[in-house]
Amino acid sequence: MFRPPALPPPMVILKTSPSHASPCPGVDLYTLPDSRFKRAILEVHFDRALADGFSPARFLLGRVLEQGTQSHPSRMELTREEEGLWGGCVALDGDRLADAHRMTLSCSWVGAEFLPEGEVAESGILALGQELMSKPLPDSSGSPFQATSFQRERSQLALRIRTLKDDKAAWARERYLQCLCEGESYGTPPWESEEKVLSLTPEEVDTARLSLVKRAPVTAIAVGPIQADSIAPWLQSWLGGSERDSTPINEATPIPSELREVHEQMPMDQARFLMGFRFPELSSSEDLEALSLATSLLGGGTHSRLFRVVREEKSLCYGISAGTRLKKGILTVGAGIDAQAYEEVRDEVLRQVQVLVHGDYSNQELEDARAGLLHDLDTIGDSATGLSRYSAREVMLGMHRSPAERAEKIQSLDKDSVSNMASQWNASLVYLLEGGQG
Repeated sequence: MFRPPALPPPMVILKTSPSHASPCPGVDLYTLPDSRFKRAILEVHFDRALADGFSPARFLLGRVLEQGTQSHPSRMELTREEEGLWGGCVALDGDRLADAHRMTLSCSWVGAEFLPEGEVAESGILALGQELMSKPLPDSSGSPFQATSFQRERSQLALRIRTLKDDKAAWARERYLQCLCEGESYGTPPWESEEKVLSLTPEEVDTARLSLVKRAPVTAIAVGPIQADSIAPWLQSWLGGSERDSTPINEATPIPSELREVHEQMPMDQARFLMGFRFPELSSSEDLEALSLATSLLGGGTHSRLFRVVREEKSLCYGISAGTRLKKGILTVGAGIDAQAYEEVRDEVLRQVQVLVHGDYSNQELEDARAGLLHDLDTIGDSATGLSRYSAREVMLGMHRSPAERAEKIQSLDKDSVSNMASQWNASLVYLLEGGQG
């Protein structure tokens, strides 16, 4: 007996947004309690300007702090404490976020309702996270960090920077950003150089730590089985009482006057193609979602124009996609290609952008791109990590929209919305890393 295929379940896109509180000046807390998840996630973001001279020190800082604290003087003892707190976890890491260097203290723990009666992990993990950043293990000589661990982590970081070229895709992305954003803070990697890292002193790194704890604007996002009424007092007791910087960390987005092309060589097989467009600052929800839809239509998956034309129809690449860095006004098309196909790929990317500008694509293509975005929004609520990242993005953009609100806006967009957005993309740079002696 024939049975028709089952219809996919209807989308139930999350309608709630995090609650906001300000436990103390310069510290913002966003909480989204959700008992569906076993583990809670708290991310405490500290933002400093990339151009303040301390980015290399901050880049090393997390690695040094994770080697031990005054109460847990080794990496092993920190791990034992995490295991004793029912598998909790604390970590410190950082990366570029537009013109800021964002350092993030990540804490996770099992919610009290999933533990034996009377057991609580949250307070212990919060205390451990605070200890990690506020009570580093000093050296017997008076240095702020233990000398052997500091020197080891500094050397290992320098080695990691030196061997970045071994990862051809990562090296190409870094060089592309340096060329695209030449003269901007974003164009300089947080570590600056291997030589700069090797020259860092414990005192410089500790100055960077104190600047985070006492001066940096803080955004904290907590999701999952959390006790929201305990996180705010913890932040206030730890980070209150300091005057935090309030000057916005942003630089003007330059609009290119002409398309530049940069070719570099190193021993490799498949060439890496990266093409960058700049666009002006977007301030409205409609513009942001028009950008999402236009980017999806251009290179957001197997449904996209670039994938179907450049890869499938013309066989000019191994894979191709497009993505954005919203706060820097950057749209990037990336592909793995044969170097001989460079000009064809470059010209086809430019042609496909014009296809979007003029609306020379089918309604079905538009709906496929829209469906992909709506699916992504539908699945955001499936994990605490997804909700945390989504909330951080909304806070960064100053929008604070629920996934359902974004979905409603996406549903309202049409070809004119895509055309208006794509017409604002200014081709800035084509970067090619190809095989050769360099």
